[in-house]
Amino acid sequence: MLFNIISERRKMIDKAPANQLPSTFAVNELAKALHPGYIPARIAAIREETENVKTFTLVPASSNKVFPYFRAGQYITLSANIGESLLTRPYSLSSSPKQALEGIYEVTVKRDGLFSSWLIDQAAVGTELVLGEPGGDFYHDNLRDSNKVVAIAGGCGITPFRSMIKAVIEGSEDYQITLIYGARTRSDIIFKKELETLSDERIRIIIVLSEEKAEGYEHGFITADVLKKFAPESASFFLCGPDEMYRFVKDELKKLEITDKNIRHERNAAGNRNVDNPRVFKLKVRMRDKVYSIPARENETLTVAMERAGLNAPSRCRSGICGFCHSKLISGTYTVLKEHEYRRAADFKFGFIHPCCTYPDSDMEIDVPTV
Repeated sequence: MLFNIISERRKMIDKAPANQLPSTFAVNELAKALHPGYIPARIAAIREETENVKTFTLVPASSNKVFPYFRAGQYITLSANIGESLLTRPYSLSSSPKQALEGIYEVTVKRDGLFSSWLIDQAAVGTELVLGEPGGDFYHDNLRDSNKVVAIAGGCGITPFRSMIKAVIEGSEDYQITLIYGARTRSDIIFKKELETLSDERIRIIIVLSEEKAEGYEHGFITADVLKKFAPESASFFLCGPDEMYRFVKDELKKLEITDKNIRHERNAAGNRNVDNPRVFKLKVRMRDKVYSIPARENETLTVAMERAGLNAPSRCRSGICGFCHSKLISGTYTVLKEHEYRRAADFKFGFIHPCCTYPDSDMEIDVPTV
């Protein structure tokens, strides 16, 4: 049969009907639905959670579309023109995967930074945004993680855990989750009513208040004693919150002999680095057949410099791990902080950087992919 393969193939071709091939295939349509790239959307509703936190309900700008499905715990990016700048920021989805199939995404935002402050103070129902498709690896994986999850949240870090909790309740995820949530006072608790009325045997909520004593709440910080009291044995620990919380809680987990392989944390975006009297350098940016010369501040990332100049620079995770902004370094010196260094050996060998977490130490020239 092997020696007759050519003749057999010809016979099969001759027997086949001369029908025109389909213009598209189901697998391509599925891939397009799961990975549509950038998605026009608008704000359909805004709900105030606390004095400085709001939840934004987003729907597709086109009425006949739904949003891509995602894993509970992942994030999307939001983009908008603010003044002369085109800004993009990542936000964890606080809605459930099932809601995506209904054409709804929700992000919960704290007033902190230019883009988030603009959303809180100026964005309104009807405001149009551009969304990047879901991404990130901060989600439960049955092959890797325990079926018992301890979710440790600080402040607005509760947002991906709300998505996980909703996914468990709706049935798209199947594990037990113990949420240990740190807030300053009761008025700072995000999703307070939801957490108080939640009733599901697979979900347990513990709230720790650092600046207020109240019945039904723990007081102080999320210490080893609190974790030992409430965390189940043989659990996976998921952390989301400010960097200060990560450092503190990881030290407390070490006291309980919890190994790093059982700890996962959401990576925060690279912010400004501490520099006294920051200098301003010249950044030459090559984008396909265009060249731009823009200022770049020593204390800000190259991505921020490009955003300030109104350039449509690639941006997604802003923590250095996804590689979406992967760019060629032509000249110049720079700094990447240790906590945001996720480049491969090949990147160092052939001179590639991630502008989202790269700070200039001199005049620089880079070649950036277009989006």
